[in-house]
Amino acid sequence: MKNIFIFLSLFFCVLDGKAEVKPFMDQMLNEIFNLKPFIVSSEAYSNPKNAQKIEASLKKMVALSEKINHEDKIQKTGFQIPARVLNQQLKESEQVFRSGSKDYSLWMLKSTLGVCMSCHTQLPAVSTHFISANQSRVLTNPFEEAEFLFIIRNFKESMKLYSSVLSGYPKNVVSVDDLEKVIYRQLYYYVRVQRDFNELVKVLSHDLKNKKIPAHFISKIRDFKAAALKMKDEKYPHFTAQQTANLRQYVESALKEELSGNFSFDIPSRELEYLKVSSILYEYLNENPETALKPDILYWLSFCESKFSQQAFYSLPELYLKQCVFEFPKNPVAKKCLSEYQNLIMMAYSGSSGTHIPEDVSKEIKVMQELIEKSK
Repeated sequence: MKNIFIFLSLFFCVLDGKAEVKPFMDQMLNEIFNLKPFIVSSEAYSNPKNAQKIEASLKKMVALSEKINHEDKIQKTGFQIPARVLNQQLKESEQVFRSGSKDYSLWMLKSTLGVCMSCHTQLPAVSTHFISANQSRVLTNPFEEAEFLFIIRNFKESMKLYSSVLSGYPKNVVSVDDLEKVIYRQLYYYVRVQRDFNELVKVLSHDLKNKKIPAHFISKIRDFKAAALKMKDEKYPHFTAQQTANLRQYVESALKEELSGNFSFDIPSRELEYLKVSSILYEYLNENPETALKPDILYWLSFCESKFSQQAFYSLPELYLKQCVFEFPKNPVAKKCLSEYQNLIMMAYSGSSGTHIPEDVSKEIKVMQELIEKSK
């Protein structure tokens, strides 16, 4: 659960540069560091002796998110969707945590990961206030610290640390699972945020210098490097508010196979394509927050991020799909979003012992179904 840190950084993405909400920012910062010892692991988060402190912080964050949502300037930005969703997610997370369903509470928190990532894509500046507060709280695990730096948008330093994590393996304390996450963080940053395939090639070349990395990771890095080399001269098209038809044509062409139900998994070129398309969609949505294409964009983003490796995301597609249904129940796309959401939930809770969907999740699906039915 170390990656739960990421959902909290949305506030800093939204609040940077808005002095009128600085008190909320400072309070949220305090809650982040109150929770830091507990949310780095699922064991700490679910430990009964930590429940009182965690619950108190969750309640405070819910209250803060409600105040932030009412800020007029925030409501008029491209981050209108994340603000609404975050408030809803935090409320449910706190309620479920209080009822005793710790695992589902964590699931709710993880599902907000991509919300802040959308902010990262558009606001790459570093939160100096956050960095200063973190200097005395550096995590001993290099991967966890790199994750935290990534969260607060100190991308330059996080990429350096991610690179050292790979080059220092196996002498450092990094697990094999975390090695794979490092690779996907690099892909995410250089393709979706920086939009620089050439720099990605350089980084992957450096990763390959460590011959002690497991063979299957070496092979994967080589495949991504080859795919990046083929895409290095591709441009990121920009669409204006009047070019909705052009944007639709571009996305439906780029995701033609996926939208028709023909999926290809673990193909490097496709995974990089998903990142590129999502970057373009985020840019468009940020510049045109009231676009009529918003429900379609949420649906398209869910495809990009459900097909890209889950090593880089934590239940983000579900969040897009939920937002599509709750905000646009009358739109024909809402029914597609609900269907896709149900499919992802089935996969998320299926295992060797069968499918066990938590009661809270089933109730939420029922609410979504009823919302669409009432909107007909």
